[in-house]
Amino acid sequence: MLERTDQHTLLKAKRHETKDTAVGLAFLGTVGIAMTAWIAAILWVGWRLIEWIFF
Repeated sequence: MLERTDQHTLLKAKRHETKDTAVGLAFLGTVGIAMTAWIAAILWVGWRLIEWIFF
């Protein structure tokens, strides 16, 4: 009986670890996409400003 409880607890813990990893990866992916968008916007504005000033 004790072994079954330990196995059940272990399986539950592994499920939580997998869920936590997925949440972390999703968060980092979202942050990465947002950061890429900001960098692209800054580069675009910078390029337009350079074109406007020099050309």
